[in-house]
Amino acid sequence: MSSQTPHPALFAEASLPARQVLLTQRGELIRSLADGSQYDIAIVGGGATGLGVALDAARRGLRVVLLESHDFAKGTSSRATKLLHGGVRYLAQGNISLVYEALHERTTLLRNAPHLAQPLAFVMPSYQWWETPFYGLGLVLYDLLAGKAGLGKTRFLGREGTLAALPGVNPQGPRGGVKYWDGQFDDARLAITLAKTAAQAGALLVNYCPVEEL
Repeated sequence: MSSQTPHPALFAEASLPARQVLLTQRGELIRSLADGSQYDIAIVGGGATGLGVALDAARRGLRVVLLESHDFAKGTSSRATKLLHGGVRYLAQGNISLVYEALHERTTLLRNAPHLAQPLAFVMPSYQWWETPFYGLGLVLYDLLAGKAGLGKTRFLGREGTLAALPGVNPQGPRGGVKYWDGQFDDARLAITLAKTAAQAGALLVNYCPVEEL
């Protein structure tokens, strides 16, 4: 999904150029797979990347088959951090372009799937005198890179504000903190939604069907 060319109806339930009959039973899927049909693209792996490629290709009118050896999103695609973020740590590496791109992709997903993703506030406590200005200035840059795609302004917190935001933290520790915004999403549900929408767009998706050789 590109922030440059978003799909407004990415998760729509209707108005897709679907198959005449949407196959839902496993027997139907296997028979369709074995009927000798030719495909423009075969995708091996039903994680988030494979499912996203299947959806994009099917929406472009290509004949698509996707095969997955286990369940869809079995691996990393359902075991992520659940964070929808721009990559704060990449700022320290100087990878500004990657952070910029990720921040705007974050906004695309929040816009396309508000039922699966939402903004989330974070508070980073500071234990040394220099940590609040150091991390805070980096997060202000994070906000600037997000521009209009930002989810909320970074705020510098004093000791009391930090403890109020983090009541479970040992009160003897923090000197202050920084509050900033990123996002959170349901990775497994997103993957399954991609699978369902790709199938509605005409792709044939079969799980528990390992590819043994090419």
